[in-house]
Amino acid sequence: MSGEATGNPSPVTARTQIDSSTSKLLLVEGREEELFFEEMMKSDPILAAVQVMSFCGKNNLRAFLAPLKKDPLFPQVKTIAVIRDADYHQSQSQPRNQATAHRARETGAAQLALQSVRDSLQYHNLPRPAKHGCFVTGPPRVGVFIMPDGENDGMLETLCMRSVDDKPEAECVKLYFQCLNKKSLFPRPLDKARAHVWLASRREPDKRVGEAAQAGYWPFDHAAFGDLWKFIRAM
Repeated sequence: MSGEATGNPSPVTARTQIDSSTSKLLLVEGREEELFFEEMMKSDPILAAVQVMSFCGKNNLRAFLAPLKKDPLFPQVKTIAVIRDADYHQSQSQPRNQATAHRARETGAAQLALQSVRDSLQYHNLPRPAKHGCFVTGPPRVGVFIMPDGENDGMLETLCMRSVDDKPEAECVKLYFQCLNKKSLFPRPLDKARAHVWLASRREPDKRVGEAAQAGYWPFDHAAFGDLWKFIRAM
């Protein structure tokens, strides 16, 4: 979801301080993901000790890991989970992403995202999972989850929309984009646009994805989040 927008904080200003009470870190792309996963894990007491940290954009993981490893409490970390999007295709309308989008079409967006995370981990001599959704023995244990499912192009909003696609108002969202398409309007990334439209139908229509999680709009018990839950609970 977060990534290459210039408005994102740099890794220098990202919070990299490890809490003394935690031994498990969940690293996510941006502030909205941070809010989303903090809220998601509140529903499972087993995950109370997990600290969620944003690395402020999918291209910033390598830079973020440098000060994180220098934290005096890093040796107490037993598990690190990294969650990021596979949204190269959906973002290809941005000129600076053209080369990456081409590689994603050739290799697969999810595989390219996984390799990017693996490269960042290798640079800092951290264990590298071979596959999406899996953990590799440490120390520390390290796992990677590529949203939405390790295979398809997409992002956090993709999973969120899958969780509400069976609601009656989902048909209204579909018709809205059909209307736009007929007028030669094609919002990108599509899943992000769909999420904004669906959220506009809520009682408080101005919330972003993470804020929507705090408001209870996303049904965390939906099957769409099943693989994500399995990964997080394996930390």
